[in-house]
Amino acid sequence: MREVEFHRFLDDDNALRVKFEIERGQVIKFMVQLESQFDETWIPVVRYDTAHGFAHCDVIHPYEDTVKTKLEIKSYGEALTFAIDDLSKNWKDYQTRYEKWLKKK
Repeated sequence: MREVEFHRFLDDDNALRVKFEIERGQVIKFMVQLESQFDETWIPVVRYDTAHGFAHCDVIHPYEDTVKTKLEIKSYGEALTFAIDDLSKNWKDYQTRYEKWLKKK
């Protein structure tokens, strides 16, 4: 089994944290998380992972329950690629949405 972990900074205040395990050429679990910095604190905003035994997306809200959506993708490898692609392309929208939620309190 091989573990891979890295951070990809999108700008000064936003980064992807990527972690996955490969066994015999297959992804057996993963986590891809968008983290944004608000008031000098890094906060998870959106996370894709395989916790609970299935690939899903967690939309994290500062004042409400996390919303979990199952990914209808057959392999964890495809789901990992999808997650990295989605967060790399849409991070600014996710960060802006979270920032608006923070201001509503």
